[in-house]
Amino acid sequence: MMNQTVESVTASLFREYLYRNNYRSTLEALDKEVPRTNCSITNRLELAKVLHILKLIKANKHREKPYPSMAEMIVADLIAKASVRNPEICIEERQHSAEMNSDGLVIKGTFSLTKSDPHNDKKKPTDARAMHQQCMKDQSLNDRPMSNSFSKARMMRNSHLKNIGKSNSTPLKEAGPLQVVGNSQKSREIPVATRPPSRQKNSYTEFESLQERSEAVVPKMPEPTFNMENNNTKMSKTNESLEFIDIEEDIDDELQKLDLTSLRSRVKQPAKATAKLEDLTVTDAIKLREIVFGNATSVSFNPEWEQQSFTFNDKFELEFGLVQHKGGPCGILAAVQALVIKHLMAHYYGNLSPSNAERQQVLTKVLASILWQAANYDGGMKYAYVCYDSGRSKFQSSILYRKDGITEKLQFSRCSTLTATENCVQEFLPQFQSPMGKGCILFLYSLILSRGVDAIKADLDEPGVALMANHGYCSQELVNLCMMGYSAQNVFNDVIDLDGKILKGIREPRDIGLLTLYEYYKVFEVGSYLKRPSSGIWVICSESHYSVLFSKRSGCSPHQITDLYYYDSLGNQESLYKLTVYPDSGVLSSDEDPPLELCIRTLWNSARVDWNGSEPLL
Repeated sequence: MMNQTVESVTASLFREYLYRNNYRSTLEALDKEVPRTNCSITNRLELAKVLHILKLIKANKHREKPYPSMAEMIVADLIAKASVRNPEICIEERQHSAEMNSDGLVIKGTFSLTKSDPHNDKKKPTDARAMHQQCMKDQSLNDRPMSNSFSKARMMRNSHLKNIGKSNSTPLKEAGPLQVVGNSQKSREIPVATRPPSRQKNSYTEFESLQERSEAVVPKMPEPTFNMENNNTKMSKTNESLEFIDIEEDIDDELQKLDLTSLRSRVKQPAKATAKLEDLTVTDAIKLREIVFGNATSVSFNPEWEQQSFTFNDKFELEFGLVQHKGGPCGILAAVQALVIKHLMAHYYGNLSPSNAERQQVLTKVLASILWQAANYDGGMKYAYVCYDSGRSKFQSSILYRKDGITEKLQFSRCSTLTATENCVQEFLPQFQSPMGKGCILFLYSLILSRGVDAIKADLDEPGVALMANHGYCSQELVNLCMMGYSAQNVFNDVIDLDGKILKGIREPRDIGLLTLYEYYKVFEVGSYLKRPSSGIWVICSESHYSVLFSKRSGCSPHQITDLYYYDSLGNQESLYKLTVYPDSGVLSSDEDPPLELCIRTLWNSARVDWNGSEPLL
């Protein structure tokens, strides 16, 4: 009965969180997977009484920005209780009202050092005072030799704070032994060797939370400047505000000994690059954001882009395929995928199950060739630019530019030859392939810089066109830039003079083709340069999604029976789809036909498509 009650209350708490944050579709999915029962709690007051958090809800109402859901209140309270460790100096948020949890302890924390009020200490409950006394006993552990990176980091921080930090009212020297208390004081007070195993596994997550809190208050004080000489990060002493030395690398060394690979992969700073790197200027950052989104102040990449890189499929006979997690970057992935297939066909005898080393080699050559093509096509920059995530912001927000956590951290390497471009891409490949990383964004920026913003604007028919379409989808201009090296807005051959208005199309026959559902619906026409590529490989545009269709032989005739193979990076396929096309079969297309068949019939007129036993994709 107890397990059933716990499960029911937990599900009710999740539902309340989803409802209060307006995650309606997720709530519907939860109700389908975990149907409500007679034990489900639908009344917030009843749920609060079961969880014994009425005092917490009352305190939450006095917050400047109250948490909308009970789950967030509970998490904030747990974090606050873990943060209160030192009775003399605590970290509390400088806001209009002090916010207390049910025990009377401060529940919010940023990085403003203040000396605690002894009168307030007397008012605290006995259990809180006992907790503080225990913390002082733990303080004696600091007298031990510092044999790990966490202790070293604490010593470095204390030293810097004593020298440069001052509170708003009381000098630090009067505050007694200095301790910095954050979201995870316990992980900083007790050496790793004395912690239970469960605390060791959470240490890096706690540090990440501390770093996020530190970044959140940057607008309240001058941002520290960093000197990267000798690979040491030093603290600027240009003001007396409290600032923290960056100790992430020190802590990361300690984490090498722990089994935290999955956690580190999300937040670990990139390795130092050996290629000659230049910082992206704020002027270039504004141009990049404007050509991608139309402005540099209000729009940036969505999570679908921020978590997409060039990772390969590990399923049998699909090892050649890239994997897409969510919709959005499919245009770039499909163009790269088509060229990966072409390279495997030409240089690996059509082997679509390459080894991991072979896949990385092919991807390196493909990415480098795309950048080099864009750089050297008519009007390009002549140098291929390869972008690198430095992990550190190079400039701050302004009226014309708002930080997005990505663009302002960019550095780039300029390459004057194709070989140099391949070498640079190979060096940066871990970033391009980082699981759930920003590989697609880095490549997109590399592509735009290689072509040049001014050249891209000259490629377009109309000024002010952005490369990112609605909902984070790739525009046809962006796909064309990736496939051909220039951002043509149209897909017909050559140019069309429309009453004095010149519309630019595809300039010459291509190796990689395009078939699109829009042609079936008479939205536009694909010219022969793209419809009949020499490689027998097509990028398919169907209902705003891009995928790949290819033949294992080049020079496909529109009047010859042909075997085609279909791969969708977002399709979670178990195997390749094999389709046999029988041209001129007299089949009349219908809107109810599978979209892929409709795309195929734009080249193979009135063809019958045999899916060879597979269920047609609708």
